[in-house]
Amino acid sequence: MRKHRTQIRAGLIAAVTAAALTGTVTTAGADDTAPVSEDAHTFDPNEEGLFELQAPVDGGGGVQTRNFTSSLSGWAPGSKESRHWADNDYTEIQFTTCEMIGAAGKSVGVKLWQAIPFSQDKDMGTKTFTNCFTGEGKTSKGEWNAHYEDGDNRYFTIAHLNGSQTTRAVINVEKVYVDTTQAD
Repeated sequence: MRKHRTQIRAGLIAAVTAAALTGTVTTAGADDTAPVSEDAHTFDPNEEGLFELQAPVDGGGGVQTRNFTSSLSGWAPGSKESRHWADNDYTEIQFTTCEMIGAAGKSVGVKLWQAIPFSQDKDMGTKTFTNCFTGEGKTSKGEWNAHYEDGDNRYFTIAHLNGSQTTRAVINVEKVYVDTTQAD
């Protein structure tokens, strides 16, 4: 009987240790609340200056390969760039309903670029979106408020997925919006 209790105790200790090492142990109290994502945003289709980033249609009736309509499908870090749009001051990008294929979706890094004709494009920084992974219809947003000389078009790329630039995972985003009006 004592040997049996010792075996059970050893088994429980091993299970708790394994769970702690893999990060699956959680505790909750009555006062615990879910943290609010810094990028959480409620989508408002009537927001002033907001537009879907539509892709132009090529001569064959299809979408140009480096562009997208109002969604992303199969984007990996550094694999594609968005369509360019006219802007040189304030930019807001919104992703609604993000899904990652090949990994558990936790975050996507969105890097904004300033296109500089006949020169190297300017990296305007990366915002990490997390809220769009929390459920259907959930929106993340990032804002950039900067100005660069000699450029008037912007575009974005995916900088990382779950913090990694080298991953086999890809992201799909149901809706992508760009807002160039800070007055909202």
